[in-house]
Amino acid sequence: MQLCVLPALVLASALLPPAAAQVAALKRAVADAEARAVRTGVAVCDEDGTVLYRHRAAEPFVPASNMKLLTAAGVLHGLGQDFLFRTLFRVVDGELLVTASGDPNMLDGTEHDPVVVFGHVARELRSRDIHALRSVRLLPGPFTGPTRPPTWPQDQLHTYYCAPTSGFVLEQGTFIMSIQRSGGRNAKVQLVAPPSGYTIKGSISESTTRKGATYGAIDLGGSLKVRGKFYRKSPRVKITTAVKDPQRWYRDTLIERLAAGGIQVNVGAKTTSAGVVYEHRSPLLPALRRMLEDSSNFDAEQCVRVLGAIKTRDGSLEGGRAALAQQIAELVSMSPAGVVITDGSGLSKQNRITPGLLVVAMFHSFGGADGGVLRDSLAVSGRTGTLRKRFVGTDMVGRVRAKTGWIRGASSLSGLVEMPNGKRRWFSILMNYDRKRNGVNKDLKRIQETIVRAVAGIVTKG
Repeated sequence: MQLCVLPALVLASALLPPAAAQVAALKRAVADAEARAVRTGVAVCDEDGTVLYRHRAAEPFVPASNMKLLTAAGVLHGLGQDFLFRTLFRVVDGELLVTASGDPNMLDGTEHDPVVVFGHVARELRSRDIHALRSVRLLPGPFTGPTRPPTWPQDQLHTYYCAPTSGFVLEQGTFIMSIQRSGGRNAKVQLVAPPSGYTIKGSISESTTRKGATYGAIDLGGSLKVRGKFYRKSPRVKITTAVKDPQRWYRDTLIERLAAGGIQVNVGAKTTSAGVVYEHRSPLLPALRRMLEDSSNFDAEQCVRVLGAIKTRDGSLEGGRAALAQQIAELVSMSPAGVVITDGSGLSKQNRITPGLLVVAMFHSFGGADGGVLRDSLAVSGRTGTLRKRFVGTDMVGRVRAKTGWIRGASSLSGLVEMPNGKRRWFSILMNYDRKRNGVNKDLKRIQETIVRAVAGIVTKG
C-alpha cells in the first residue's frame, strides 16, 4: 500500500500489542494539534520500509525549513558527495578572467577564506612575473537572473537569512561588522569580512544607558554606512547584514587582495596571456552541513543554483528549482502530485510538500549508501543545534536526529529516531495553521516531541 509517494514501502501488518498503546498515544497527540485548529500531517516508516503510521501523509503542507531536507537529498543525489566547486582564474591579454562556480564556501576564518584564496592567486601571478593587470572580469556563465526568490519577504531582504545568491559570492552573501567601545564619543566600528577595503561612513555613538541602544549597517554599493547607539558597557559585538550585490563585493575584494599581494589592477599593463594561473576547489559537504545544521537559507538556495548549472547549464533560480524537482523525481522514482517547489530553503510560504514525500526522500537519501554525511549534519536531541533544548529530561536525548522548521503559519520536525537495536525510524511531522495566530509554536513543539516518543515506542515483530 502506498503512502503518498512510498512505492517501495509497505503498510505494517505485524504490530505487537504494545504498539497499539503507542499508536493510540500518537493519534491523541495528532488530535490535540488538530483540536487547536492546526492541520497536521504525519508519516512514519521503519528502516526496512514498513509504514508504521500515516495521517494526512499525502496532503501538501507548507514545510518551512523542513524543505531543506528535500533540497539536501536532491542536491546530494544530483551532484554526489565528492562534488567540488571549481573556480578558474585565467590571464588573457593582460586581463584576469574569473569563471564562476557558485562556490558557497568562501568564508572568513576557513581554508577558503578570501584572504587565503585570493592570496594564492596573487602568488601564482607573481610566479609568472605578472605584477600588473589591465582589469579583472568576472564571467558568471550559467548563473543568471535574480539573486533571491521573488516570494521571499520583501521587507526583510537586508537580513542575513535573506542573503542573495550569485555565481560569485563571499561570506554567504553578507558582510560582517564589529562594534566595540572606544572610550570616546563614538564606538569603534570595523569591517570584519569580506575584506573589501570599503570605507565606512557615519558613526555609532556610545550611550551611557541600554535604553535606545540599537545600531545597524547599510551597504551603499562600494561603501558602508553605520548608525545608531551602542551601550558602552557592552562587550564587542558582530552584526551580519545582507549585501546588495554579491558579485561587486567579490570583484572589489579580489582587487583589494591582489593589491595586498603586490598585483596592481587597472593600469596600463603589458599584454600577457598566461592561461590558467589558479584553480580553487572546495567541497560540497560543508555547504550541505550548514544547510541542515545551521539551517542556512543561503546555502540551500546557492546549492540549488549550482545543481541547475551542472545539470542543465541553467544556474538561475528557476533553473535550479527545475533541476531540484527532477532530482527528487529520480530519487523517489516518480513525480509527486501536488508538490510545489518555490525555493530550496523553505522561506517561501508558497512551497508545498507532503509528509510522505519527505519520508521517502529521507529513506532513500539519508538512509542510503551516502546518507551518513546528511545524517551527521542533523541536529541531535538534547545536544546540538536547534534540538539542543528539546527532548531534555527524556530517554530520547541523543536518539533523535532531525530538522526543525518554523515560519509564520507553519511548524515542522522531520528526521530519524535511533532504536535500541541500532535500526532507524524515519518520520515527518508537518503542521500548518492560521498565520495571524501568535504563540502557537511552543505548544506544537511539545506535541511534536510527544509524537516522536510514541514513534520510538512502537513495537513490531522481528
